[in-house]
Amino acid sequence: MCVILDVNCIGEYNKNPVDEDLKPVKQWIESKNGKIVYSDTDKFRSEWIAGGGYTLRRELQRRNKLKLVSAREVQQKENEIKEQLTSDDPHIIALALIAQVKVLVSNDYKLIQDFKKHVSQGKVYKAKGHKHLLTKDTCP
Repeated sequence: MCVILDVNCIGEYNKNPVDEDLKPVKQWIESKNGKIVYSDTDKFRSEWIAGGGYTLRRELQRRNKLKLVSAREVQQKENEIKEQLTSDDPHIIALALIAQVKVLVSNDYKLIQDFKKHVSQGKVYKAKGHKHLLTKDTCP
């Protein structure tokens, strides 16, 4: 399974190994077949760099834990859907739709609402109680 890691969780994922809520995500990525989906659009790149995720991105790539999705396709889908969203994260919704990802790791209320509305069967991991969402790698 793949998940999308929102920028509002990257800092804690990357820098705080004892964060109880993100610990299951990190363990799932490290010890199982989990992967993070990413697209190298300008928006993703700038958010990940600002959130301290540049090194994380390289490390995930090196360990084959990062699934890259076409930036062109994500940007095109983003342009199609951005007017329908309340959040300022059309790139994340576009990535989920293009990559067919059903799980988002985020604490952003507006993004969560958009994700649940626009991604069929979309689920959101916010806390360790959502550990059941992290299943075997079925990354499409």
